[in-house]
Amino acid sequence: MAVQSRTAPAMPGGNPVKRGADMSVPTTTALAHLYDDLFLNGGFTIMTRPDGSTYVPTRGYAVSTTPAPHTLPATAPYDAFADLVRDITGAHGNVNGLGGWLHDGVIYIDPVEIIPDRRAATAAGLRRRQLAILDLTTGTEITL
Repeated sequence: MAVQSRTAPAMPGGNPVKRGADMSVPTTTALAHLYDDLFLNGGFTIMTRPDGSTYVPTRGYAVSTTPAPHTLPATAPYDAFADLVRDITGAHGNVNGLGGWLHDGVIYIDPVEIIPDRRAATAAGLRRRQLAILDLTTGTEITL
């Protein structure tokens, strides 16, 4: 499944992760912001800077780093969402991005990589058996 996340507003409060340049387990406040972005904006894409703070990328192409999607029903309680995000960031801590989106009543959460070049992003998406990648500049999905 592809990263079909939407670009969400930057999270207030500074540093929502607990350590350095890798995506680490988000704080409770950060999880609440991601959950809100998911349901209010259709999704999110966040990246971690070397100092541990996060930002919302606005250029390049978001590509999932894993071939299998991480999902749960949109009707699942907040705690199930938080547990899924914690599990993914814990298991893929070396990846500095996270994307999430809603599609047909399902929540998708994936570790993501931002690739500046469309051709390279498309190739990476195909290698990872993705259905689509996300153009962060336009906010549109590119079907592979």
